[in-house]
Amino acid sequence: MRAIAAWGAAAGWAALVGIFGYHTALQLLVGTRVSGTTDRASIDAYYSHSVVPMSVIEQFLVLGLVLVFALALRTCIDGTDRTRFLATLGLCFAIAEVPVILTELSAQAALVVMVRAGADSVGLFRFWDVLYNSGTYALEAGLLASFGLAMRDDRAFPRWVPTAALVGAALQIVNMTAIWVGIPDAATMIGNLAFALFFAGGSVGLRRLARTPQRVGTRVATA
Repeated sequence: MRAIAAWGAAAGWAALVGIFGYHTALQLLVGTRVSGTTDRASIDAYYSHSVVPMSVIEQFLVLGLVLVFALALRTCIDGTDRTRFLATLGLCFAIAEVPVILTELSAQAALVVMVRAGADSVGLFRFWDVLYNSGTYALEAGLLASFGLAMRDDRAFPRWVPTAALVGAALQIVNMTAIWVGIPDAATMIGNLAFALFFAGGSVGLRRLARTPQRVGTRVATA
């Protein structure tokens, strides 16, 4: 159990760096991402940058780290049958999100090829936008809510983590509607920051468990 927790903590921190490093790098190298538009000129301007398809490779690798992190949480969170059910549900949401992210990353790489070939990119972009900037938020809301509720009675995890996870889940539901109701894309970053806090807090909790001498049917007293 301690080894699983240690690997989960390492995967959680690495996934956090990979996910937000990806978005930060694109922001610095390419500019503000395009979302909620059908303006072909704006779409083509963004996807004409060669760094976009290269960043996709890095995200493919991050997906494996997310699964290790989620599985470690499911294995290590202590509690009742209800807690284990919620943790299992959180793992299911994480597993469900993987093929969705694989699809949107592939669509993003295809957009670069279409732009370079002079093809009309609007239809594929709209598919990508709905999948990534709406559909994935629903799955992330489920992931955050499930794990957040599961962590409430497990004192190995910082006390603020369940609250951050539940607030993040609510914000991701709001983010899910952004491209439909016209919420500025920059406003969705608040929910994504809450998602980052969940990864950080979950990794801290797993690291505490990795240092705990015994964790079988007992509560951890660390606050």
